[in-house]
Amino acid sequence: MEDIVNKAVLFDYFSGRVSPLQKKSVESWLDGAGNRDLYYQWLHEWEMSRLQVTANWQYAYGKTMSRMNNSADGPQMEKQQPNRRETGIVRQWINRSWLIAASLLLTLAVCGWLFRDALFYKTVRTGFGETRSLTLPDGSTIVLNANSSLRFLRFGFGEWTLLPDASYQSLRTVELVGEADFSIRHLPNHQPFIVMTPKGVTILVLGTQFTVFSRARATRVALRSGSIRLTSHEKNERPLLMHPGDLAVLNEQGKLALTRTPHPETMASWKNHRFSFELTPLREIADILRENYGLTVVIKNPQLANRTISGSFTARNANEVLQLIAQLLQINYARDNNHVSFTD
Repeated sequence: MEDIVNKAVLFDYFSGRVSPLQKKSVESWLDGAGNRDLYYQWLHEWEMSRLQVTANWQYAYGKTMSRMNNSADGPQMEKQQPNRRETGIVRQWINRSWLIAASLLLTLAVCGWLFRDALFYKTVRTGFGETRSLTLPDGSTIVLNANSSLRFLRFGFGEWTLLPDASYQSLRTVELVGEADFSIRHLPNHQPFIVMTPKGVTILVLGTQFTVFSRARATRVALRSGSIRLTSHEKNERPLLMHPGDLAVLNEQGKLALTRTPHPETMASWKNHRFSFELTPLREIADILRENYGLTVVIKNPQLANRTISGSFTARNANEVLQLIAQLLQINYARDNNHVSFTD
């Protein structure tokens, strides 16, 4: 089997140019121990040498206008010469028609450009204090945490798109801003699922369960089952392969660092309205209150901001979280609409 499946064969497999026998050989080879990591490595190399297709409405508009102009300048059937008055009326009518047609085409092109995102993509958002579960067209399920959004193709999700070099690229791609828990369905054709984040971290997976935290202050990925591959925008940085129990963190320099966590599932405990803390300082909890509930938190005492909380607790709204923090740290708080202050 090793002689049949090699790098060249996999590149043909990614491009959809293998025979049924080769396709079956690749799928059997994927079940072998250690082969999946090599598969991800070669898939990344293949993807980096190919660009995705983007819509070019300017080119399509130019071709349409050119075709219309050529049609107008085409051969005419012989007919009697009209008088000058008739010719002027017809010419005015033609010019006016062309002006109206050109205006309509320009209006449609501008509207298509301005609203292209809403036309071709669907965005699911959650408000402060809200979580939401959704099922994608491929059967994958995603749970969004509060103040988060997920963007994906409105039409053709889970299909393949033809690239200029006659190869194919997966349209099974989503863009996450915020925090979400993923349960990705593995497809028979091994089509990858891709999660993109604002800070340039790209997650590629075939079928697995993982949680992504991608907010302004940090980017973290915890893997519960399966395996995934991470890449960042940093040049010359090799893809990072993750296994169950791994926790990947994007540092301030934009590089990915890998550590182990005994309980990766706790990163998604918010799905059950639970907050899991492990020596978490109050200043970090203030960030959580801002991200999940839109609260502005003031802690005037630096020593109080460094006090920590450990444990797992249930709280269904912002007031319950505030009461819980006050009881655990034996401190006071005051809330005025979305403004909160903690004091000793």
